[in-house]
Amino acid sequence: MKKKKQHNEEPPKEQELDTELLRMYLMGATNPGLTTRIEKADEFIDLHIEKFEKGRSPIAGHDALFIQLEKFELALDRAIAAGNLEFRVVHGLGTGKLKKEIYKILDKHPHVRSYSNDYHSRYGYGSTLIYLQ
Repeated sequence: MKKKKQHNEEPPKEQELDTELLRMYLMGATNPGLTTRIEKADEFIDLHIEKFEKGRSPIAGHDALFIQLEKFELALDRAIAAGNLEFRVVHGLGTGKLKKEIYKILDKHPHVRSYSNDYHSRYGYGSTLIYLQ
C-alpha cells in the first residue's frame, strides 16, 4: 500500500497590489506604460480649401466643408494631445459657414476653455484663437 505524500508547502503569499496600475487598467488603459502624448503639434491650421486641392480636381462645396472640418478636428486633437494651451484656426471670411461649423464643435468640446475672433495682423478677422485646457 502506498503512503500518501504530505505536502508541507506554505500557501502562496499575497502579492502587493499596485493600485495605481489597477486604476489605469480599470479606466481603460491597455498599456499604461505607453503614453499617447504627442511631442510637437502645429500651433495653427489654415483651412483654405486651396491647400487641400493640390493635384486634384475641384472639390464640391459640401465636400469641401466636410474635408475642412475633418482636417480641423484632427489638428485640434493633435494640439490637445501635445499639451498646447493655444491653437489658431484660419477659416477665412467667405460666407461664414465654415466658421459657424467650427464654433459648433468648439462649443461642445470638453478641452476648449474659450475662443476669440479678434483681429490678427496676418489673418484679419479670418481666424480664431482657441484657448485649450
